[in-house]
Amino acid sequence: MTSSGLFVWEAQNLGKSARTRARLMDAAVQLFARDGFEAASVNEIARVADVANGTFYVHFRDKDEIAAAVALGVTQGVVRQLDDAMADETDALARIAMATRRFIDLAASAPDWGRALFRAVWFFPDLRGGAANYLRADLELGVKQGVITAEVDDFLVHTFAAMALTALFGQLQGEFSADAGSRVAELQLRMLGVPPETAREVAWREIPRLQLHLAPLHRPTTAPVTE
Repeated sequence: MTSSGLFVWEAQNLGKSARTRARLMDAAVQLFARDGFEAASVNEIARVADVANGTFYVHFRDKDEIAAAVALGVTQGVVRQLDDAMADETDALARIAMATRRFIDLAASAPDWGRALFRAVWFFPDLRGGAANYLRADLELGVKQGVITAEVDDFLVHTFAAMALTALFGQLQGEFSADAGSRVAELQLRMLGVPPETAREVAWREIPRLQLHLAPLHRPTTAPVTE
């Protein structure tokens, strides 16, 4: 039974209906991360959330609708946290490298959420739009600062995003080491025309690590949760 998680934590001071909806969304995250979107079922989501099947349909039309709600919530949370962490950084190269490294570190710091985020972006490409806008702004800033010579277009932006997602997936699968973020950031900077020495220094520069601000997906409770 899922009685705590990001959505439950955010809804703890809201009404009963909002808290039930949040429990369903946290259950969906747990199952999407563990089994994948296709394998998860409405019945299993309701079971993990400890609600009746009919209660699910009070809040969501079907599995696609709850998946979209979960994907949007997780993606917005990660993008917001990354943006807040770089609020005072004005150097374009540092922003680009930090965004890649911290995106991977944040998602990998909570594997269930990292897998859910990866699957969300994969199944709902429109969610890339918000993150892509931040990336495009940093790339265009680099052009203005004279440190980027590559042409900033949709192909470049989507290639950057694909590189970060690939590195995240490899780290979640245990195929890549914890330095995957720095390695892919260095490759990205070199793609932009940044000299190798500069790319390496910026990509491997020591920065404070972030932890995803999420309540645990599995936390024991002292009393059963009622709908």
